[in-house]
Amino acid sequence: MNMIRLVICDDHPVITQGLEAFLNQRNNLTVVATCGSGAELMAILEENPIDIVLLDINLPDTSGIELCGTVKKHFPDTKVIGFSNNNERSFIMRMLANSASGYLVKSASVNEIEAAIEKVYEGGIYFGTEAQSVLASLARDVMEEIPPVTKREKEVLLLLVEGLSSVQIAEKLFVTQQTVDTHRKNLMSKFSVNKTVNLLQKAKELGII
Repeated sequence: MNMIRLVICDDHPVITQGLEAFLNQRNNLTVVATCGSGAELMAILEENPIDIVLLDINLPDTSGIELCGTVKKHFPDTKVIGFSNNNERSFIMRMLANSASGYLVKSASVNEIEAAIEKVYEGGIYFGTEAQSVLASLARDVMEEIPPVTKREKEVLLLLVEGLSSVQIAEKLFVTQQTVDTHRKNLMSKFSVNKTVNLLQKAKELGII
């Protein structure tokens, strides 16, 4: 049986100490370290091969949501489970957009946390009961909210995310600037926004980019 190597990143000692004590009793889990900030977490990951990070989304030095994306960028084999008191749709969707493999609220039982860790380690995705309810309602809404986006429009969106101008995008896609501007206007119309920043925000929230 492979040992699952875990880091708990949460700035509440009561939570980290309690979880560490429980999880270290499991035969297939070992808590390599606990920490309370993003800087500490990155330092730990630099020094240790870690399978899973249980990550609080509210940390004193950074947003756990953004930190999730940073972890996945630099340590793609390390899986992240969001851990929060907040089960709002936007938090869950932003964690998903940053490649989280799961999301739990802190009221989850220790047995559910253990189950989530094991499922994610095996390559699955785990959302706690409350998160599942939020995602279920989202699925219904998204069917109505997400407009159809063509392959070319998605390419334009992804290049806009990189901060490229219409001229630069045109060069990348071997089209005219006018064509790029047309795609941008069509996208804004589809998403009912009038600024590029709002377009990208909405597309990210809906998981398109």
